[in-house]
Amino acid sequence: MKTMLSFSCVIVCLISLFLLVPMAGTEETETAENQELSQEDKIAAEKERLEAKIAELEEKPLEYFGSQKNKRTRIGFYKYRLEILLEDPDKYFSEPEEYQGNINGSD
Repeated sequence: MKTMLSFSCVIVCLISLFLLVPMAGTEETETAENQELSQEDKIAAEKERLEAKIAELEEKPLEYFGSQKNKRTRIGFYKYRLEILLEDPDKYFSEPEEYQGNINGSD
């Protein structure tokens, strides 16, 4: 009886192991796919944020910036960051920059 029970346990363990091994591989694949999707989502969200900031700055009156040069510089900074995001997202996220201009109370 003990031999029969042990044999049954071995069979059940082998079947369980056989079923679990393919699942582990699919979990790793799903995790990698989710990371890619989250990276794509992160890029899309950041692109949307930068485009909204550019549009907001373009609508502001010149008095807000003090001069046309300041306005072009500020908008140019966000356009430059958008360009980097689209060309090399890894570089964009690994080297964050903040605008450091001469406008008080910005961002």
